[in-house]
Amino acid sequence: MSNWAKDSEDTALDELFAKAREYALLTADEEKTIDQVKWGAVEKLQEVLVSDDHCKRYIEQWAMNLLSHPPTPDGFEIRELYYLLRREQVGLLEGGEQRAALVAFNDLFSAAGSPEVDLQSIGALQLPAPLVVGLAEILAGSGTLRGVAAALHHWHTLWSVPPVDFTVDVHSETRKLLDRHLGAYYAAREQLVSHNLRLVFSIAGRLTGRGVPYRDLIQNGVVGLIRAAEKFEQRKGFRFSTYAYTWINQAVQRAIEELRGMIRYPSGINEKVSRMHRERMHYLNATGTEPDTATLAGRLKMTPDALRELQQVGNLSLSMDTPMYGDPEGTNLGETIAGGPFSPTAAGAEQDSLNRCLMQSIKILEPLEQRVVIRRWGLDREDPLTRAEIANQLQVSTEWVRQLEVSALAKLRVEEGVVDAHSNQHEVDC
Repeated sequence: MSNWAKDSEDTALDELFAKAREYALLTADEEKTIDQVKWGAVEKLQEVLVSDDHCKRYIEQWAMNLLSHPPTPDGFEIRELYYLLRREQVGLLEGGEQRAALVAFNDLFSAAGSPEVDLQSIGALQLPAPLVVGLAEILAGSGTLRGVAAALHHWHTLWSVPPVDFTVDVHSETRKLLDRHLGAYYAAREQLVSHNLRLVFSIAGRLTGRGVPYRDLIQNGVVGLIRAAEKFEQRKGFRFSTYAYTWINQAVQRAIEELRGMIRYPSGINEKVSRMHRERMHYLNATGTEPDTATLAGRLKMTPDALRELQQVGNLSLSMDTPMYGDPEGTNLGETIAGGPFSPTAAGAEQDSLNRCLMQSIKILEPLEQRVVIRRWGLDREDPLTRAEIANQLQVSTEWVRQLEVSALAKLRVEEGVVDAHSNQHEVDC
């Protein structure tokens, strides 16, 4: 990493630390007030969704497609959008806890019930806040779609009847209401996140030195903090910092498992590998000897064959950019490995340019002269040949090949500034 890049990253981290220090820790009453605003905004959004006819038609289409054409990985070019949408709708899918409520909701909506009944039905779905917000953002139609709204928009292309016809007809007053409640939701979520950023720095700092840069740990920790702010419910009696700790820690741990090696394995496999190494070290410290396969397999309660497969996975690889001795400004691992000599980065392009120039220049020669020059100096990307080898290929004498070579070089020298060939060095400069 260049000094400029490192300085830029350090500056960005310093600015982030300074911003976090501007926000004091929240009291329990403050957390309660903010959380009430957040969930109040979600309830208001649901009220708007079932009170406007165009919004209601969209929600009806969403429920029908979720029942008959649920999203599948094959339909999503961006797999992250599919997994994001599945995460928020998993309780409504086949076998989910809210599947029966979704069926009842679809029947009641189809029967054109009263607003009170519709609001009660959508409340029974217990929709996650990000899903309600995503549905509202689709209908508000303002700004760039993000998160769940972007995933829903991508899913629209797989619906039997795309919702374009009625989402554009949402009344302007309804759009204003949606924008107002969306703004209240995001402001409340932002408050919970901003006042707890220092918790991310603390957790990420304790988990440094495991093969993942500190800035990446912070980035994933912030994602976990945002997720915690979306799901937090103060009425259950927990403090937000206590609740968010688990989400941040899981996000950071997952980043370590996924990013620390050149080859990524499922988190379950990484946990088994870590447990295998811990058991090995415990046995080694207790007895002073390395455990054999049968002994270690018994301590891990697995078969010897399964342990051997796990040991192969456990031979973790390292990136060539890994700093030596943990010093980010020092020599990296790749610089300590002998190799080469390696051609400069631009060598290939320069060679291609040279070949094009030479092949263009020798067009003034006779066909046999061209063949001799090309094979004598390997201009066809083959190894250069001796005069005897060329004579054998052309089935002529070596002297004739020499004469063709001399004649060709003489013609090329006439072309001023084109080629100056030195046959004794086997070099051609263009």
